Amino acid sequence: MAKCLIENSLLLIPELTIAETLGTIRKMKTTRIELWRILEHKFCVDLKNDFSNKDVIGWLNHFAPNKKINIYQHGKGKTTKIYTGNLLNSILNGRIPAKLMATIYFRKLAKQNYNHSEIELLGIQKNTENESITKVHIRFLRFNTSGEMYESAVGIYELIENNGNWYIVEMSIYDDNESALPSVDLSKMWFPEKENSA
Repeated sequence: MAKCLIENSLLLIPELTIAETLGTIRKMKTTRIELWRILEHKFCVDLKNDFSNKDVIGWLNHFAPNKKINIYQHGKGKTTKIYTGNLLNSILNGRIPAKLMATIYFRKLAKQNYNHSEIELLGIQKNTENESITKVHIRFLRFNTSGEMYESAVGIYELIENNGNWYIVEMSIYDDNESALPSVDLSKMWFPEKENSA
């Protein structure tokens, strides 16, 4: 009886290992449409809501933790260098603490009578050599308390995946699509309609 129980338990081990392996393979081989849905929800729902609510912690949770992150504002010719870790490490890295930057920025938006944003995912570009890196092409619109749209821009964001979550590691903001063209080959960006028209 004991021998039978041991043999049966040994038989279960390979099955669990195979199931776990298949699960890992599925995670690694995320299709473009699956990635699109994940990132569309991240940007067009979660990040939009956190930004619209001027939620400093919520918004910063979309950025990779303990990382040096550059925000390039091409229309203004400005680069903001932030660090998403603690204050001491921000100082040691010669960067603005991300929490301080976000707090100042949201105060500035409040003075503009900012009410909310709308975000549209325009394209994604998977890294062919590293599944855990991708770029997204977005458009965002900002509205004031009167419901008027007062600012429009596009962004190319680089993201990394960690434990199933995608985090921003770099942002490039442009006034319009035309100015974004010299920086990134948008023809490599994928969107669902592109596959349907192929």
